[in-house]
Amino acid sequence: MSYDFRLFKRRAGEDALVTARADSDGFPTTPPDPQKEARKRRVADALIARNAQLHVFQFDYDAVANSQKISVEDARLKFRHLELNGPEEDCNGIQITLFDDEASVTVPFWHEGEKAADTFREIWSYLEIISREGGYLIYDPQIDRVLEPSAGLDDALSCYTGAMRQTHQTLPASGAERRPCWKFW
Repeated sequence: MSYDFRLFKRRAGEDALVTARADSDGFPTTPPDPQKEARKRRVADALIARNAQLHVFQFDYDAVANSQKISVEDARLKFRHLELNGPEEDCNGIQITLFDDEASVTVPFWHEGEKAADTFREIWSYLEIISREGGYLIYDPQIDRVLEPSAGLDDALSCYTGAMRQTHQTLPASGAERRPCWKFW
């Protein structure tokens, strides 16, 4: 389970909340667009400039192709998004994914108290960068609102901590303080 933010481009003539709620187009099947690839790289570079510990995950396209039962070329085409993660040690679980026409930022329900507040302040700095550099709007599906980069942090954090409280009250204790960082492919 994670708390998710979706960053998207407004569609002409459509209310931003309607666009935000629409399903994503999924993985691309068309050749890469040089402008979109440059935008993803520009956003990633700005995020890394903000936090040099972020790194772009390198896909093992042979393994992806094998698991998806597709060619390596098709794997490179389909999985051309950029995933940014922090270091494995002291991992806070934030994952940033930059797609051709949208982005997402997710964080697991691991954090409580001041650690949650610190993590959300970090997330908010990333949302501001992605919004500015990518020209995206920010949508928080948990509270079903399009948020301004300069506002919304307190509402999102409140929703996150409320969900954490509810989770702790309804799920049995696992004995583990947090799960290990995610590994992909």
